[in-house]
Amino acid sequence: MQTYLVEVIDREGNKQRKIFSVETEDEIFRALEFAGLFPVKIRRLPSFFIYLNPIKILYRIKPQEIIETLENLHLIVKSGIPVIQGLMDLAEDADNPALKELLQDMAYKVQAGYSLSRAFEAHPEVFSSVIVSLIKIGEETGNLEKTLKDAAEHLKKIQDIKAKTKQALIYPSFAFFSVLGALIFWLVYVLPKVIDAFKEFNVQLPTTTIFIMYMSEYTQKYLWITILMLIVSFIILKILRNKNEKIRYQTDKLLLKTPVFGVIITNFNYAFFAEYLRLMIISGVPLYQALYIMEGAVKNRVFKTAIKNTREKIEIGRPFSESLKEEGVFSPVITRMISIGEQAGQLDEQLNYISNYYYNKVDYLAQNISKMIEPIIIGIVGAFMLIIMLGLIGPIYDLISQVSKM
Repeated sequence: MQTYLVEVIDREGNKQRKIFSVETEDEIFRALEFAGLFPVKIRRLPSFFIYLNPIKILYRIKPQEIIETLENLHLIVKSGIPVIQGLMDLAEDADNPALKELLQDMAYKVQAGYSLSRAFEAHPEVFSSVIVSLIKIGEETGNLEKTLKDAAEHLKKIQDIKAKTKQALIYPSFAFFSVLGALIFWLVYVLPKVIDAFKEFNVQLPTTTIFIMYMSEYTQKYLWITILMLIVSFIILKILRNKNEKIRYQTDKLLLKTPVFGVIITNFNYAFFAEYLRLMIISGVPLYQALYIMEGAVKNRVFKTAIKNTREKIEIGRPFSESLKEEGVFSPVITRMISIGEQAGQLDEQLNYISNYYYNKVDYLAQNISKMIEPIIIGIVGAFMLIIMLGLIGPIYDLISQVSKM
C-alpha cells in the first residue's frame, strides 16, 4: 500500500484534503470519480503518515460502532442493496468522523475493484483477522449475509465478556490501593507522633516497636523516591516486555498466578478462546487455520504459546484435545469437552458450551468479587493492625506509668 495526500474540489467548489492508502495511483482517480470529487494536486507521502491522520488521532472508533456497522451491512446485503451504495449511506449517517472516513474508504476500495474482505483487511487496526476471515469465507461460499450477522453477534459477546472482566477487576484494584493508602497514612502521619512521644520520655522500646519506627522513618524519607522508582520500574518492564518474548511470557505467567486477578484473567481467556474458535469452525474455517488466527487474537503469551504448540502438534496428526491437554494451560473441563466433541463430531456445540460456561463464570466473579476478596483485605488490615498494637501497647503502658509517677 502507498499513501497519498490529495487536494480535491467537490461539486460545490469547496476544497478538501484527503489521505488515501492504495496500491496504485489509478485507484485514487476511480475513487474520486465515484465520490464526485475532482483532483487538484496529488502528493505521495511516506507510509507512516497514515498513522498521523488527525481524524484517526482525535477520534476513536468504538467497538459498539463496529458492531453496528456489521449489523447494518448484514441488513444491506440481506435487502439486496449494492454494498458500495450501502457503505456510502452508512458513511453519510455516521456521526464519528473516523468511522465516516473508514466507510468512505471501504466504499472507494470496493468501487476500485477490491472485494469486501480486502476492504476490511485494509484496516487491521479496526477489524481483526477473525472478522476478515469470516467475510472472506462468506464471499467464497455466497453466504455473506450470515457471516456478517455471525461476526456482529460474536463481537457483541466478546465485548460483553471484556466488560464483565473489567468490572470484576475494578473492585480488587480499588480495594488494594485503598488499603495501601491507609497503611501509608498511618506510617507517615499517625505513627511518627506516637513515636516522638516515646523518644521524649525515653521509654524502653521492644523489637516490634523498633521495627515499626524503622518502617515509619523509611516511609517518611523515601516515599516519593519509592513511588518514582516504582513508576520507572514499570516503564522499564513495559519496554522489556515489548522487546523480549521470554520476559513477556514469564510476566504473563506470573499474572495468571496472582490471587483473584489471575482467576479472572484465566477465565476470560478460556471464554475468549472457546468463543473465537467456535465462530470460526461453524463458519467453515479449518481447525489448523482457526488456531493460527487465534494466535494473533490472544494477548496473553502463555495462552498464545499453548495455542501455537497445539497447532503444530495438530499439523503432524495429533488429536486436538490431547494436544491441548499436554500444554497444561487449559482446564480439564475444556480438554474433556473438546475430546467429546471430536469423537461425536460436534466440536462447535462443545465449544459453545465451554464459552457459555466460562462467560457465566466471569459474570459470577464480577457480581461476587467483593465477597471473594473480603477475607484477603481483612487479613492484610488485621495483620498490620496486630503488628501496630503489639508494637505500641507495651510502650504506651510504660509511658502512662511514667506520667502517673510524675
